[in-house]
Amino acid sequence: MYRLLVVDDELFAIKGITQGIEWSDLQIESVMEAMDVDEAKQILGSERVDVLISDIEMPGENGLELLEWLQTHSPNTETIFLTGHANFSYAQRAIHLGSFDYVLKPVDHDQLKETVRKALELIREERELLDFHETYKMYYQQWTQQLPALVERFWQDVLAGRMPLSPQRLQASLDMYEIPLSLDGHILPVLISVEEWKEELSTRDEEIMEYALRKAAAEIILQEGPGAVIQDRGDYNLALIYLAPGESLDRTSIIARCKEYVQACNRYFYCSLSCYIGDEAQIGGLQQSLNRLLEMERSNLKLMNEVFLQQDVRGSADSMLPPPSFTDWLVLFEAGKKDELLTRIEEKLDSMQKEEVGQESLAAFFFGFMNMVYLFAHKKGLSVNEIFTAPEMMDMGAVTRSYHHLRTWATRVVNAAVETTGSKLKDVSAVIAKIQHYIQTHLNEELNREDLAALVYLNPAYVSRLFKKETGVSLSEYIQTVRMEQAKQLLAESNDKISSVAEAVGYSHFSHFAKLFKKITGITPQEYRKRFQEFVE
Repeated sequence: MYRLLVVDDELFAIKGITQGIEWSDLQIESVMEAMDVDEAKQILGSERVDVLISDIEMPGENGLELLEWLQTHSPNTETIFLTGHANFSYAQRAIHLGSFDYVLKPVDHDQLKETVRKALELIREERELLDFHETYKMYYQQWTQQLPALVERFWQDVLAGRMPLSPQRLQASLDMYEIPLSLDGHILPVLISVEEWKEELSTRDEEIMEYALRKAAAEIILQEGPGAVIQDRGDYNLALIYLAPGESLDRTSIIARCKEYVQACNRYFYCSLSCYIGDEAQIGGLQQSLNRLLEMERSNLKLMNEVFLQQDVRGSADSMLPPPSFTDWLVLFEAGKKDELLTRIEEKLDSMQKEEVGQESLAAFFFGFMNMVYLFAHKKGLSVNEIFTAPEMMDMGAVTRSYHHLRTWATRVVNAAVETTGSKLKDVSAVIAKIQHYIQTHLNEELNREDLAALVYLNPAYVSRLFKKETGVSLSEYIQTVRMEQAKQLLAESNDKISSVAEAVGYSHFSHFAKLFKKITGITPQEYRKRFQEFVE
């Protein structure tokens, strides 16, 4: 809807225009009147006016002076002047000052209405154009804000092999995401490997710190040169330095930058990390270059807070050391001899590090140690979930990335197990202990609350409440936990059929056992047996 203002010092001239013309069919919602320029300025200062119809010659300030005032105070208002033949020079000046049009007096109402219609059409077009520019501006700002994420997604797709590497497709993507790299240019990848956080961090805090590490890498490693620092979906951080065709990078300079970055991260972000500098590669060879860097990282089991050039770290042949005596360790574990057990673990890992054993030996240690902890938990009537309280405690990849990580993990697990055992079992009464022992020795039988209560001559409801109060879990949860731990032991230590294992722990229906096992462990019984027996034997 539009608003119209008519200015003339003759009342009958104003009324003839405001009342003698039907304006509603032009979507004009308001028609206002002013007898001189001062009154017009008051209206224009407080109301939106889309079209101004004004006489040029008026006492005091005239229409041309009002037009000059409009250019500053209401520039979006379109002006149509009324003028006589004798003052045609005024009309020319009005057009020069930006007036939309002029109409000669005496006014022809049809001609004036048509002129106003054209002015409104121009206003509508200008508004649509303005809306378009505002919309474009808004989306362009959003695009600009999202551009770093889009660039990161592009490189993720390239590294994962999801991006077609045809020249046309790559060039279109480089142009779209404003990546300053040509098809015959090269990229120097720098893998940033976070080896250890020196403080306990929640998942959210760790994500925030990883973001800070990437920002610092952009500032210190890239400096002001072209490139990007991304986090791949494999959760590693990668700095990509863009090189123009024929450009060579001073390796001494990039090594110095990476060393400065490592020191800064040690100081400000409380973490240990290393940088692995790869070989220059074009876009098509970037994935292969990165794979070599990841292999370097996997092969580095000892050194931390270092900067490596490709091939600096080489995987050594995996020495065949005798495995730890997990049976002897379990005896110490059950006897509560924590300090002696930790000493044995330290000695074994020192020996493995001295012999420079590789990833396979570290993985074998991990699975053998896990199996020992499962046996310990089973014999203590505990759930391993009470010991492995954090998901990363069961992540073999994170645990076996270095001797340091494996040593820290093993110590943490032993301490958690001893602490959990003490807190869970110190207050268990003789009644509950008897029930627990009965459950552990009769897993292949039907176990229900009524029979267990009869065993200790107590009311079933009271036994349920007492058991939950003293152990922290319900009877049914405890029975399920013990059965699953026993099943894991049988799967790891025997070659019995899985259906026989299910029956041995009280599950007559194999399918129910398999579904429950996978729900609790995340893997099938077959996968569990293969994984543990493969590494423990």
